Amino acid sequence: MSIEYNLEFAEAMAESSALILRSEVLPEEAQRAALYTALVACEIALKYVLSEAGVFVPKTHDLSNLIGLVSSCSIEKEISRDGIRRVPASCIRGVTVNHDYSDASLGRLLEAEEYGASKFPNEIRYGHALKHFPASVMQQASEKLISWVKNYAPSIQA
Repeated sequence: MSIEYNLEFAEAMAESSALILRSEVLPEEAQRAALYTALVACEIALKYVLSEAGVFVPKTHDLSNLIGLVSSCSIEKEISRDGIRRVPASCIRGVTVNHDYSDASLGRLLEAEEYGASKFPNEIRYGHALKHFPASVMQQASEKLISWVKNYAPSIQA
């Protein structure tokens, strides 16, 4: 179990993001704060699962790099009623986060900077013009990611 990367803390950050989104005070600041806490939750969850796989966890906030490292691992997944097989963990990229958006998969959302989104964490916290997927979608992404990690961390291998 990872001591440095705590999945319960990631869950608390995802929950905090949801609570912030319910706030009606200072809507612009709330969106920024909710987005930031959701992305922190994602970062911690990705680092947690990497440490569970025995992969060196780089000291980076680069979510695209982190999901790339997770994608290079393998997990055990039930393929059919006949049994469980080891499959590439890159299946994480295809997890749908929100059916209202055609591009709201974990892969696309966690690689948002490659598509012009504000850079995490600095531009999310301090940037003048925030450009990113909606905070509510990223909050959902953090929950989906944490759920995936809970499901597959016990079987993940580098």
